Amino acid sequence: MPVLHGRIHELEPGPGMQLVASDIEVLQRYDSRSHRPAPLSIIVMLEGHAQITLGSERLDFAAGTALSVRLSEHEGLQAVQPPNQRIRALTLALDAPRLADALGGKLPMPGSSMHAWSLPPGLQLLLEQALSSPLSGVASRLQWEGLSLQLLAHGLPPGFVATTARLSPGEWQRLERVREQLQASPDQTYSLPALAELASMSPATLRRKFQAAYGCSVFDYLRERRLELARQMLLQGHGVERASQFAGYKHANNFTAAFRQRYGYPPSSQYRPA
Repeated sequence: MPVLHGRIHELEPGPGMQLVASDIEVLQRYDSRSHRPAPLSIIVMLEGHAQITLGSERLDFAAGTALSVRLSEHEGLQAVQPPNQRIRALTLALDAPRLADALGGKLPMPGSSMHAWSLPPGLQLLLEQALSSPLSGVASRLQWEGLSLQLLAHGLPPGFVATTARLSPGEWQRLERVREQLQASPDQTYSLPALAELASMSPATLRRKFQAAYGCSVFDYLRERRLELARQMLLQGHGVERASQFAGYKHANNFTAAFRQRYGYPPSSQYRPA
């Protein structure tokens, strides 16, 4: 019995870029796993949903959202597509030279990670138009190259770009100690002096070197992690107050303001009762 049927169309928007458009009907549950290392892939879900797992992280990948993924050779991305649904998705993959060129010669941080974000309505409309009314020849390539660069611009997560600053192996290790703590427990209350003690640095040094290493401040990184966590809880059916508390926000109003500023809409619009 077939598991799925539909069509997959491959495009090459530019050198070092591959874009795959999928339009499939899932007849039976379909599990997949990506083993290939990738410096950056951006997956856009236009219709349908799937459950995505990378290491200990798990999220519900729904229509209107996108996922920026960096994969090392040691960790694969797992996806479960539930049955009886149509999935329309785009996957943009960049090889290392093309990505380095787009980032001005810089390279991504090592390791695996995934970053979920909301697709801007205007960009989603342009993608839908390009799929439903495709251009031909050179015009098509230019159209998709422009859209691919827009996806890249929106999809670069905080801390993605590796630093050009000189950091010793010991400094990297101590900074990673802080980053991993924020990643693992974003719901905790943190202070710069306490994090500096964890890194065996002064607060001023931690502030400066974390920014240089990860491209954002300590608390910008923490806020992004908290909002990502809360958004996934909302998609899983948790209420706004529960999601805000679980993500470390003491006041739902503060959470609502931060969520709206980050994603452009209130958290109540993401709430889907289980």
